[in-house]
Amino acid sequence: MERSREDFRAWLRGPSSYLAAVAREELPVGRAVELHGHRIEATSTGFIVDGASSAPRTIDSGRYRLRLSHQNAPAIVVLDGEAPKASVDPQWFPHDPALRFAVPLERDKTRRTIRSTRAQDRDSLRVGWLTFTIDGTRCRLAVDQLLEPGGDSLSAFFRDATTGRETYEVGRYVDLEREGDQYVLDFNRAYNPACAYSPFYNCPIPPPENQLAVAIRAGEMTPNRAEAH
Repeated sequence: MERSREDFRAWLRGPSSYLAAVAREELPVGRAVELHGHRIEATSTGFIVDGASSAPRTIDSGRYRLRLSHQNAPAIVVLDGEAPKASVDPQWFPHDPALRFAVPLERDKTRRTIRSTRAQDRDSLRVGWLTFTIDGTRCRLAVDQLLEPGGDSLSAFFRDATTGRETYEVGRYVDLEREGDQYVLDFNRAYNPACAYSPFYNCPIPPPENQLAVAIRAGEMTPNRAEAH
């Protein structure tokens, strides 16, 4: 886990990181733009790039990279590998094996929308619920799959007693892995959304039912931030 955290620190300094984002171009379905040598149009299921259908992806364009983001609100995030980057140092709690759970998923399958950090809601499927106990407190989290191109992972978007104090004010995310008939909820792998690093992204806001009363002191904390250099 320490290796993956160091890899993330190194990636943040690179040309494709959240910190390289310098602009966001909203692209409603059916609209096309010419941007850094490419013609890009948004469709209901993805994009058309220079006449060819495309899933959400990142396009290399010399100095710039164009991140095609759908998320029920198509947009292009422009990354500039040569732009000055803010000095941001990600922080994590110490690893706590007691905050890893392998539990069954209580199936739900309710379609809904989840608020986001921008104006548009995100379509989602609440696939079920996970129940677990922390320090004698029974906890329950809804698990969602975002219904948008590229949205195939199962995640719990959550807030807890550390949110806005030790951890990012919007909340954190943790992705699930299947282990036989159970699902692994490992809070040591809880991470901040891209919005913790850049204002040019559109991130889900944890739903009200995923506000935990306990403090989850595992996973990523609020990053330390200094001025651009």
